[in-house]
Amino acid sequence: MFAPAMKSFLRNRGTSLTMVVLILFATSLAQGAISYTMTLGALRGLLPSDVSLFGKGLIVLRFGLVTALSILWLFKLKRALFQLIILVNAWFTLGLLGQTSGLIATLFGSGSPAVRTLLLDVGLMAVSNILIFSIWYWIIDPPGVEEVTRAGEPWDFLFPQRGSSLPHYESWSPLYADYLFVAFTTSFAFSPTDVLPLTRRAKLLMLLQAAISVVSLTAIAGSAINILAGGK
Repeated sequence: MFAPAMKSFLRNRGTSLTMVVLILFATSLAQGAISYTMTLGALRGLLPSDVSLFGKGLIVLRFGLVTALSILWLFKLKRALFQLIILVNAWFTLGLLGQTSGLIATLFGSGSPAVRTLLLDVGLMAVSNILIFSIWYWIIDPPGVEEVTRAGEPWDFLFPQRGSSLPHYESWSPLYADYLFVAFTTSFAFSPTDVLPLTRRAKLLMLLQAAISVVSLTAIAGSAINILAGGK
């Protein structure tokens, strides 16, 4: 008797909307529990005071927004709930960017000048790695950078839009943003994701980029562990 009533209760409020509210609630708990942004967090002393205060303010607002979501969901105000979902998710995104900045500030503020310089250098290497290889991928893959026709040349990369007939993508052609995405995902996944290399030169370039990225990210992780362990 209880189960059908609960199903009807949830169905009346929209299954998808209910799922989104639950996910946002879980996100709020996850972001609110990040140690260095909490008043009682184990790493609270590592964060600069001004950034820490901002993080605490986010916690209060975050739970207020989740409460508002719950009220709108409970009273089946679906239109207002959907609009608030967009607002809350945008705010959580800004909060995540702020926490990422706080993490960087924590790492830079906790180590010696040599370690801070190393972290900065590794970050700049990672950015350079993505930008350099995005240009390489754009150059080698037709139609490429030059304003000349390369229709007779084989593709170097198989984008999903090229691999099958998709509605509204009949005349699609990759631009720089597409190769930037390929370079970014290769840098962090260490392998192809949705775009497959077709030629040997494309595979070798991706191999080289992934190898550089492994070294760079290993240096970041090693430095972070060394900082938190109290190494100099």
